This record gives sequence, C-alpha cells and structure tokens, in this order.
Amino acid sequence: MNSLPVQVVLLIVWLGLGAYGTYMLLQKGYRVNNLKILAYYVAPVVAILYLIINQIQSIDTAWPANLPGSLINIALGIILLIVSPALVIAAFLLPGQKGLDAPARALQRDAFVRMRTRVLLIGAIFLALVLPLLALSLFKTAAPAELRYDGVISVIINGLFSGALFALIALGYTLVYGIVELINFAHGDVFMMGSLVGFTVITILLGAQSGRPVKADTSIFMVIIAIILALIISMAFCGLLNYLINRIAYKRLRNAPRLAPLISAIGVSFILQNIGLYLISSAPKGYPVLFPNSTRVANTDLVSDIIGNTDSLITIPVTGILVIVGVGILLIGLSYLINRTKIGKAMRAVAQNREAAALMGISIERTISFAFIIGGALAGAAGVIYGVYQVQGTVRYDLGFQNGLFAFTAAVLGGIGNVNGAVLGGLFIGLIYSLSQSSFFGLSASYVDLSIWAPVAVFGVLVLVMIFRPTGILGENVQEKV
Repeated sequence: MNSLPVQVVLLIVWLGLGAYGTYMLLQKGYRVNNLKILAYYVAPVVAILYLIINQIQSIDTAWPANLPGSLINIALGIILLIVSPALVIAAFLLPGQKGLDAPARALQRDAFVRMRTRVLLIGAIFLALVLPLLALSLFKTAAPAELRYDGVISVIINGLFSGALFALIALGYTLVYGIVELINFAHGDVFMMGSLVGFTVITILLGAQSGRPVKADTSIFMVIIAIILALIISMAFCGLLNYLINRIAYKRLRNAPRLAPLISAIGVSFILQNIGLYLISSAPKGYPVLFPNSTRVANTDLVSDIIGNTDSLITIPVTGILVIVGVGILLIGLSYLINRTKIGKAMRAVAQNREAAALMGISIERTISFAFIIGGALAGAAGVIYGVYQVQGTVRYDLGFQNGLFAFTAAVLGGIGNVNGAVLGGLFIGLIYSLSQSSFFGLSASYVDLSIWAPVAVFGVLVLVMIFRPTGILGENVQEKV
C-alpha cells in the first residue's frame, strides 16, 4: 500500500510528541501514571495493529469481516485524541511541582485541572486538522467519498452542529443537577414539547405544510420573524412547563430518598410522551423547508447553491447558521446570567452549599424554580432549532427519548453539574455521533445500516466514562458528608 510510509511517519510523530509531553509532565511531578501507560505501552500496540490490519484487510471489506479493523480504528482515534501533541504544550505551560509544599502542590493541581479543558480542546482541534490532511494525502479523489478531504470536513461540521444542540439540551440537565442533585429524565420530553410548539407556531404563521417548502411568495423576513416568535413562545412554554413539573412532581419530594424523585421524573417523562402521542399521533412530522433552494426539495446550501461548488462533499445548510448563531447567543446569555446577575450568584451559592445560602437570606425554593425555568427554556429553544435544522421527522412523540439520553451522556461526559463541561461534552458527543455514521471505520452501508452504530458509540462512551472517570472531564471528586 503506497500510503503506508505516510501513515507510519504521521503516527510516529503524533504519538512521539504525546509520549514526550507525558514524560515532561512526569518530570515536573504530576501524577499521570494512567497517561504514561497509555502513551508508552497501549498506543504503540494499537498503532501497530492498525497498520497490520490496514495491510491485510481491504478498505471495502464488508460486515462482519471488517469488525476487527473497525474496533482498532475507533480505539486509535480515541488514543490520538488523548495522547496528543497538546500534552507538550501543557507540559511547557504548567509549572513544576517538585520541591513544593502541600499547599503549593494543591494550587498546582487546581491549575492542572483548569488547564485540562484547554489541553483536550487543543487535542480535538489538532485531530480535526490532521485527519482531513491525512485523508487528503491518502485519498485525493478516490473512494470511499467520506474519506476525501472535503468529506472529512463535512462530517466534522455536521458533528459540531449536532454537538451544539446536544450541549444546549445538556445544560438543562446540568443546571438542575448542580442545584438539587436530581437527574430530570423528563427534560428530553420537555425538549420534544418545545419542538412541537415551534412546529405549530411556524406552520400557522407561514401557512406551510409538514415537510414541504414554504410558499414561493413567502419573504425571508417573514420566515425569520416566524422563527424568532417560535423560539420565544417555545422557550416561554417549556420554561413554564418545567416550572410546573418541579412544583407538582419534585418539590414535595425534596427531602425524600433520592430514588423517589428519580422515579417521579421517569413517570413525568411517560406522561409527556403520551401527551405528545395524543396531540400528534405516532406518525412523525417534519418542519417546513424554510429556505428552499431552486429545486424546492431542501434548504439552501451555502456551498453548492450559493458558492456554486457542486463537486464538494461539504454541505452547510443555511439553517446551520441558525444553529451557530442561536446556540451561541443562548450560551453567552446563560454565562452572563450565571456569572453577572444576582439570581445567577444565588444559583451558584445554592449549588455550593444550600444551608449556608439559606442563612445568607437566599430563597432556596425560588432559586430552584428559576433553575427549572431556565433549563426548560433552553430545552424549548433547542427543540425549535433542532426542528428547523433537521427538518425531516423532527416532530414525534418519542423525539426526546434518544436526544435526551445523548444530552444526558454529554452532561455526564463533561461533568454533571458543570456548565462548561456540558458544552464540552455536547461537542464531543456530537463529533462521536457524526463520526460513527460515517465510513471512517470501514462499516459497509451495503451490509449494515451505519446509523445503528451512532447510539452504540455514544452510550459506549458513557459506559467508559462511568467506569474510568465517573466525575466526567471537568467534574471534581466530592467527599460525602457524614
């Protein structure tokens, strides 16, 4: 295989820099023994297995003969993300711990925890840049299409769009858990109700039909107004709905054993699903095509329809701009609310120590209710943005089940109760979800539906996180009070 020397050089450089960064961290006194084992022993073995399988197995090998190669490719991708050249940057930026007393070492550990997020983000950026370049050098124009340079970029873009939506839903989980330590399993169904409300508002205002383009004489200005009104109404409705759920189902169980509110949350989830089933039946509906292209079968694409590059595999629908702008504004607004406002400070105080916050004159119940309202409003906004972006099959009674679980996985991956962790976890889960449906790992669409691997990969990540790091990427171990 002509590409073998290129792969060997790239792997040696990448893993060599990661191992050197690990060595420097060890020399500076940081306890990274697990990282040492991964960088020194596991990574070389997996890389060698990857090269061997790539030599003996054809790239178009069909399922299930391609399973060993798929597993090795997935494992190598995870290792490349962790054992990254970003470790070298971290090793240079972080001061040494040798010769320091206990308080100074504690401060250095805190600095390392804060730096960890940046290290992972830099590693993800490196991987996102190197993977397309590697694909370009190995498969300039050859099949499979997903391994072309623009195909890789398209998969990454779709993953970031999906991840932003997962992050928006995950914020509702993490806000509630951070304050009352309750996993609100009904949150995904609040997201479903938000999507339904947005669908109703948009179809009524624009006179459009499910899954069909808007009328030809509908102005873009009217479409944008309809989307904004749908967002506002859906956020208000879902915020109120989440508030009522808290008042009716959770408030009386505040001091009950933890199992009681958890079962109550599952019950509320079933109630909302059956309400959705009653309102829209079991047949899925789709949001109208709000920005139809010349063929009026799909939303206008920035690359093919506006730029005119029809040969590129990169697709960026105009509705993707709504995802970036909408999610960005909501995240900035939430950050300002939590860090700059009086109620935000009250939320942080209650999350840190409820009893001490009550002694300082903070209304605990009012703060908890406000957290439920904000979480519900974010779920409502996510429901509308998701429907406008995905279009097909986005209004159905069980919409919140899978997406809610994905968002919950993102919250756990990032560190449940940590707002920044929810965003980081959402982006990671989005990329994993998108990559799992692509042909990067040699899964043949002729023999197995690629979409079935996305939930497997996402929940596999959840299992690994719960086993090796239950607190998540940005979570911290908290000692139980006795």
